[in-house]
Amino acid sequence: MRKKTILLLTAGILGAYYVYTPLPDNIEEPWRLMGVIAVSNTITNLFLFAEFLGINHLMNIAMFFIFLMEVPPTSDENVTVTETTFDGIPVRVYVPRRKSETLRRGLFYIHGGGWCLGSAAMLSYDFLSRNTANRLDAVVVSTNYRLAPKYHFPIQFEDVYGALSWFLRKDILEKYGVDPERVGVSGDSAGGNLAAAVTQQFLFAEFLGINHFMNIAMFFVFLMEVPPTSDENVTVTETTFNGIPVRVYVPRRKSETLRRGLFYIHGGGWCLGSAAVFSHDFLSRHTANRLDAVVISTNYRLAPKYHFPIQFEDVYGALSWFLRKDILEKYGVDPERVGVSGGSAGGNLAAAVTQQLLGDPNAKVKLKTQSLIYPALQNLDLDLPSYRENAEFPILSKSLAARYWSEYFTTDRSLEKALLLNQHVPVDSSHLFKYVNWSSLLPEKFKKGHVYNTPTYGSSELAQKYPGFLDVRAAPLLAEDTQMRGLPRTHVMTCQYDVLRDDGVMYVTRLRNNGVHVTHTHIEDGFHGAISFLNFKISNRMANQYIDWLRENL
Repeated sequence: MRKKTILLLTAGILGAYYVYTPLPDNIEEPWRLMGVIAVSNTITNLFLFAEFLGINHLMNIAMFFIFLMEVPPTSDENVTVTETTFDGIPVRVYVPRRKSETLRRGLFYIHGGGWCLGSAAMLSYDFLSRNTANRLDAVVVSTNYRLAPKYHFPIQFEDVYGALSWFLRKDILEKYGVDPERVGVSGDSAGGNLAAAVTQQFLFAEFLGINHFMNIAMFFVFLMEVPPTSDENVTVTETTFNGIPVRVYVPRRKSETLRRGLFYIHGGGWCLGSAAVFSHDFLSRHTANRLDAVVISTNYRLAPKYHFPIQFEDVYGALSWFLRKDILEKYGVDPERVGVSGGSAGGNLAAAVTQQLLGDPNAKVKLKTQSLIYPALQNLDLDLPSYRENAEFPILSKSLAARYWSEYFTTDRSLEKALLLNQHVPVDSSHLFKYVNWSSLLPEKFKKGHVYNTPTYGSSELAQKYPGFLDVRAAPLLAEDTQMRGLPRTHVMTCQYDVLRDDGVMYVTRLRNNGVHVTHTHIEDGFHGAISFLNFKISNRMANQYIDWLRENL
């Protein structure tokens, strides 16, 4: 009896030792995870033992069990599921059943499994794909690919790249009703590896002339979009203002007075993004709720398909529509408490439309405020101290800023090269440099011993071909003093580690010199795009400063 007790106790201790796995303190349901790990380890060890005995290859044995987790392509009340082949590669296609008045998003999903295991038919992948298709109202293509050990690299890559290229064909996108400008790729584990690899291949394809960098970048931006979902505080809808898609955020609580109205413009270098991107959606709904304000978050057509002045005209048209008396009345907005705001390229557009509105004789409602978050305000001089200090800083380097500016006006890369050399302004436009002369417009703390270089002029050819880069609607800092007088109360937020820092600081100086009430918030530890990094403390801090200023001034 004693020996039996000792044996049972020993077996229990060994079992507990086998099951127990030290896990970090912040892991949810640790004992449940330990159980999964123990089962996984047991199965793996059995596979390894079978392989040791020469029964079969480890991965072939594992695939037998994976097969047991597969489900047939079964449609339900929300999603139609079918199987077909793309360029000879088996894929599973998920299409929402509900009718759509517009083209849908498209998502190309790649399963994981160490390049050796798994398929699009596995229950977990099937569940994720159909859930994604239903919640995003998107067409999801979940691809298979040939597996090791029977097939080795680059077979897996080539299968996925071939299937993705097939999906991106114009006729295939049309067949499934997919918007060619809203296609993304995703994957997990080895599928994540393949997703990154094929995306990089498409990036290299731009160099080969097969695709364009910004179209490829939109793959990733698409994955950050969320549907217009209302919550307990804010009702979120989508509509169009003067033909431009906008997202509208209206507080649910009743208001005895007319509300503030805020017109928000997203950033993305005039090439990327939308009102549906998660960070923009979060900021807009947060602003609507905390300010008890109606927030309009606008879209606009993007480069490289569309160039200046399309983006400006889209935003100005949507804003003018919002400022119509009947539209303000419809949303219960006080016409004397309407403001405009935007970040980065959105800050550029916000400043530009605010200046344009000031001189528009047809504008009956004037803006009360403009709030600009790290705005891009000029492209004449890319040799400012902030460009020198942050030329290689992540998120927005000098080279990427030049690329965005160039794409705003043309796909001709010669403008980008001239921008990087700071030799794009012709001598007959030399008078414009007085508006962006940082040696006189920057406070000493931002000069930091930098020496001002006299501009080097370029040929007039670029300015003749692409006059937009000298247009005040594209570069608001080029406005004459008379255009700045009378601008509304302004909030400019700049970040220390940002090539665009000095654009904002110079704008503050010029506005103050022209009698405009300006608040300048400088984030000493900030970097470009920081307000969109929602998991960072700095994002919350910047959002609070942005909303607090609006509460006091709008």
